[in-house]
Amino acid sequence: MPMHNHNSAYTFRPLRLSDAERCAEIATAVAADHGIKQQFEAQSFVLEWQKPNFNLEKSSTCVINGDGLLIAFAALWATAETPVHPWLNWHVHLEHRGKGLSARLLRWADEQGEAAIPRCPDNARVSIKCGAHRGHAYIEGALLTAGYMPHRVYNEMRITMSERPTRQPYPEGISIRPYDHEADLPVLVDVVRDSFADHYGYIEEPFEKELADFKHWLDNDPYFDPALVLLAVDDACGVVAGCLLGLTQEPREPEAGYIDIVGVRRAYRRRGLASALLKHSFTQFWDRDTQSVSLEVDGESLTNAEALYERVGMRVHRELVSYEKVLRNGVELAKVTMEKDEYP
Repeated sequence: MPMHNHNSAYTFRPLRLSDAERCAEIATAVAADHGIKQQFEAQSFVLEWQKPNFNLEKSSTCVINGDGLLIAFAALWATAETPVHPWLNWHVHLEHRGKGLSARLLRWADEQGEAAIPRCPDNARVSIKCGAHRGHAYIEGALLTAGYMPHRVYNEMRITMSERPTRQPYPEGISIRPYDHEADLPVLVDVVRDSFADHYGYIEEPFEKELADFKHWLDNDPYFDPALVLLAVDDACGVVAGCLLGLTQEPREPEAGYIDIVGVRRAYRRRGLASALLKHSFTQFWDRDTQSVSLEVDGESLTNAEALYERVGMRVHRELVSYEKVLRNGVELAKVTMEKDEYP
């Protein structure tokens, strides 16, 4: 919803697609303020803003100063079928901090999140989540003041290769087949859903909804290349046992390749399939003259994924903190634990 202006110096309105370049500039400057060299791109914002079921006019706001320049923005994604954990992205330009804008944006997010509560089960726990680089004093201070609390740590891990890595043999009976984007997208979505059902925070969405989200993403992401998708197939039955989805570069760091997804179905774990997929992917990036490869992992992964990445040579590059503000206590619908008999 639009925000009413109580200060003649600022006006508030929903974001427009034409604002993407300015939002990218602000996000890049905020990262640099924390000593992080990241180059946010307008196309990444547009890709997010055009996601299925996301209404930019109703689910965003921005601040315009007296010179007509956009100086702060916020967007809240409550697009899940059951939106118990909407995701917030917000930033304030460095030169306009200390003027109450962060508090205004975070109050706006509260209103948006509360408006989504009627779409959730009556007994469900509902909270807003957003991320921050660890130690970013301004962002962390604003979130804490607004009632957010550190919730979970996520690590960006990276490998920088000095020579072409040695491929690891795939488990016996497993082979890799080429990915045909048009024909195999439903297969990719199915194995991702199955693989990530054991991950912290997972809430199952309707298959068709996730298929539409993946199609929008991969059809429009300039860094998607079907050749960087690996499908590991069980030769005996034809089931896709695992997958890896690489992007030609980390969207914010042009010098690094990026692995967005690596997943293995529970029945095929503990056989070295995930590490074989990763090392295969590393060779693909090396052959494309990309020596550094990144991915993001839950630092407290229920499946101990970080240990896997360390075994293949990746190390923590930087830490991200997920913050959470509880809007309504209740039953947690997301996956938060694994019982012993659930471990593969």
